[in-house]
This record gives sequence, structure tokens and C-alpha cells, in this order.
Amino acid sequence: MAQFYLLSVLANIIAGLTLAGDYLGAKFPFLASFRNLRENRASQIGIGIVTASVGVITFFVRAPGDTVPVAGDLLPSLAAIAQGITLLVESFRQKVESRGPQAEKLTKALLTYRVPAGIAGASIGLLHFLFPAAALL
Repeated sequence: MAQFYLLSVLANIIAGLTLAGDYLGAKFPFLASFRNLRENRASQIGIGIVTASVGVITFFVRAPGDTVPVAGDLLPSLAAIAQGITLLVESFRQKVESRGPQAEKLTKALLTYRVPAGIAGASIGLLHFLFPAAALL
């Protein structure tokens, strides 16, 4: 369905720019507004839920023009799920005051690569938009 294709592209780009908002805002001033999205907990939760949901849905629903039934939207779907989970973990990490060693280890593992994951997710979303009939995009 074309709607899920558009949602997949937009969710990947917005979530990627939100995750890498600090880095990209310092390099490119016109992207500084995405830094504010990452600092706002409600927007993190909203973008995280929408992005992860779109990733799960597009994992099972093919985009129009997909010739490969299994791996048609594989990278955009996996990137959306990973970005959504990272945004949700980051937002809930801010809320929890007392964390155990297991929770600290998990958040450190997920949030260490937040900026590269955001740049990769935004790039996958842009490539998915430019090459909709690619086998893995």
C-alpha cells in the first residue's frame, strides 16, 4: 500500500533526524529544531511509538512495486523498529530515577550509537524514497 510506503519514508527520516539532532544541529543550523524534539519527552514517545509501529506494519505489508515478496522493505522496516525502540528507551530512561545495573547496561548499549543509528535511519529513509523498487530498500 502506498500509504505505508510514505509513512515508512517519513517515519525513518523524522526519527533519524530526531536521534541525531544534537550532532546535526551543531553542523547544520537549519536542523537545530530536531534537537528540541529529542529533548521533549512527549515528542520522543510519540515519534518512537509511531516509528516502531510503522516498522512492524511495513515488515509484513509490501510496498507497491515490490518484486521480492520477503525482503522488499527489509532495511526500512528494521531501521524504523530500531529507531522507535531507541527513542522509547531514551525517553523512559529519563523518567526512571533508580536503575539497576541491568537497566544501566541496556541503556548504555542502546544509546551509545544513537547518532550513527539516526543518521543511518534518515539515510535509509531517503534512499527508500529515491529508489522505491530496490530489492532491499
